[in-house]
Amino acid sequence: MVKAVRVHAVGGRHHLQLEEVELPHPGCDEVEVRHRAIGFNYPDMEDCRGVGHHTSHSIFTPGLSAVGVITELGTGVLNHQIGQRVGYVNPPKKGAFSETSILPTNCLIPLPSNIADEEAAALLFPGLTAWMTLKKLKPLRRGDAVLVRNVTSGLGSIIAQWAKHFQAFVIGTVSSEDRVEHAKNNGCREVLVNRDEASSQCGFADEVRELTSGEGVDVAFDSIGNNTFMASLDCLAPKGMLVSLGAKGGDAPVLNLNYLAGKTSVVVAFPVLADYVKRKVDLLEGAQLLFELYKAGDLKVEIAKKVDLNMISKELDEMVEVEFQGSGSCILIPPIPTPEHYYSSK
Repeated sequence: MVKAVRVHAVGGRHHLQLEEVELPHPGCDEVEVRHRAIGFNYPDMEDCRGVGHHTSHSIFTPGLSAVGVITELGTGVLNHQIGQRVGYVNPPKKGAFSETSILPTNCLIPLPSNIADEEAAALLFPGLTAWMTLKKLKPLRRGDAVLVRNVTSGLGSIIAQWAKHFQAFVIGTVSSEDRVEHAKNNGCREVLVNRDEASSQCGFADEVRELTSGEGVDVAFDSIGNNTFMASLDCLAPKGMLVSLGAKGGDAPVLNLNYLAGKTSVVVAFPVLADYVKRKVDLLEGAQLLFELYKAGDLKVEIAKKVDLNMISKELDEMVEVEFQGSGSCILIPPIPTPEHYYSSK
């Protein structure tokens, strides 16, 4: 039996329960992974709040990414071993908010020794999301102009740092003056401030065009939605792309294609990481680039809050606030077993 967070009904932290559940043995091409640190990302927050993809489903365990140690091998597993440190993203049935998971080997990422468990848990999902957008969806060229909304969030910070690595001109938006320096230390050349980034008065189109010699940006990353989505469109250069990465401020408005036709051939994209890492070769390609940049110091991750797994129902509101305000990343810490019980006894 292992402890796992279970969502019995949608609607917020009061519906999260930590329960003991029984796991099966790992099957063919599966392993058991005992978690050491668990990521808390925007899709996880949506699931916990009852507005994610699971809202019409039965009882489930949320969680899309974690880091741990392999403790049991299923049949046919050749490229992994007991005791190996691994991370993972987008398991078939979610379930990372638990002490232990049974996982197919095609979602496992071997971890290098130079990255600690907690940093890896905070980095994997946003890091691979940045790889998806900046290497696969909209490859950046040197000198491209980029707008990153809510740039001091975990995801925004990684995108800005990676864009800087490509020598892009990065413009970030933040909600207060005290976050300007943080944004500049994380890849932004210019920072625009609005004290209420969820308000309708945070377009910045004029400021963005002034900073880009009247052109606008080649790509805008918007994780806020509702009030910033249309404003982000206004910031695009001809043939630019708006990449929607969430809707913390509410769902984006319905788009009229005739409206887009008047926007000089702009593109709107809503990429989903699971679609870009279905093949193991793509997953490992993204992870390798991510770890190389981390080792070189071009990417760093800031953990704003660590929460014991068994405290998630009490701490969820504060974790959501960290995610909304853009104060860094949150992670969950599962109970760590004593050494004699570390490996599975099945």
